[in-house]
Amino acid sequence: MEVNGTSPFGTASEATNDAAKLAEDFDDFLTLLTTQLQNQDPLDPMDSAEFTNQLVAFTGVEQQIQTNQNLETLADLSRLNNIGGVASYLGNQALIEAPFGDHTTDGISWQYANSQPTDSVALRVLTESGGLVYEQAGEAGLGVHDFEWDGKTSSGDVAGAGNYQLEVVALDDKGESLSAGIAVKETITAVDTSGIEPKFTIGPNTVGQTDILQLVLGK
Repeated sequence: MEVNGTSPFGTASEATNDAAKLAEDFDDFLTLLTTQLQNQDPLDPMDSAEFTNQLVAFTGVEQQIQTNQNLETLADLSRLNNIGGVASYLGNQALIEAPFGDHTTDGISWQYANSQPTDSVALRVLTESGGLVYEQAGEAGLGVHDFEWDGKTSSGDVAGAGNYQLEVVALDDKGESLSAGIAVKETITAVDTSGIEPKFTIGPNTVGQTDILQLVLGK
């Protein structure tokens, strides 16, 4: 199991890069100012108001960059605090909306939802490439139904370990196809917190925290 922290590659923040660029520009500005002062006509000295305005502008930009750096620091602290929270998800089961599941030895737990009046339902377990492995009749009633596939083929043999998908073939009383929602229940094996929203590895799927429909703690 793996939990990735913030800034895993040690890259500089955007505000840090902006500060470095501003420092270079300020050095160039001071060099130009010194050169102009050294070569000005003593009988007709340059107006200092323009340089003063530019110094004020530099100061304003520097303050804005400092504010951005502070905000980035707060964001990093928030992500670090979130790591401890999302790390507790590891090893638990989560229900997500996805047809794919990972079978090792004990099959896959799915749910499917009939949102319209259904006359018949066929549940088909397929390989990733679409080959039929197992098929049985499903529940035609409205609402959510559980489907526990035991990992065996239609002939009773144990299917090889790998990723499998559920296909729900639902028909109305006129033989017209109906859509059905599919969700899979899998164990959370990894959490990536390098982005704004944590990403969870759940079976063969990678989803955001908001995509978790149900979390089963202690499973």
